[in-house]
Amino acid sequence: MNHFGLKEIYMLPIMIDVRGKQVTIAGGGKVALRKLSVFLEHGAKITVISPKVVDQIQVLCEENKISWIKREVLPEDLRSAFIVIAATNDRDANEQVNAHSEENQLLCIVDNGDCGNMQMVSFKQRGNFTIAVSTGGASPFLAKKLSNQIFQPFDDSFFEKLAFISSKRKEIKDSDLSEGEKRKLLKQLSEQL
Repeated sequence: MNHFGLKEIYMLPIMIDVRGKQVTIAGGGKVALRKLSVFLEHGAKITVISPKVVDQIQVLCEENKISWIKREVLPEDLRSAFIVIAATNDRDANEQVNAHSEENQLLCIVDNGDCGNMQMVSFKQRGNFTIAVSTGGASPFLAKKLSNQIFQPFDDSFFEKLAFISSKRKEIKDSDLSEGEKRKLLKQLSEQL
């Protein structure tokens, strides 16, 4: 506990490439839709397991963008998943998903962030630039509001400069310069931004 009486969070913020990775989502409601939309946009292979789903999930299935298994989750459904999301409206069902997930899987329990080993953060992204904000599950609304506010000042010229720096960085990294000279040039590029 910290001095505010709140449980300390020991989660490390990282970026993960989910292209082609299996994401299995237990639940078919609006929360499941929000979670799967993020992964779908980033190229993950998605399976939703739920007896019923909201219309948007059914459409995604009909368009062959995701898979939908129309029943309750079974332990074997989780085995091949890289990421497991428990997003049902039933606490017991979410706890079962937690119990049946494997130690090496990333697991998000949407109604109890302390249960899983992963929490989804609010983020804004454009090209190579990402801003992510987490409140450790205390207020997803506040996290979203803050990520929007932090992202707002960055205009098109910023992103053009960032793209330029990205291309120059590759040139510098591939050059025959010493490591010290490379670091100096990369620092100068960043300061131009």
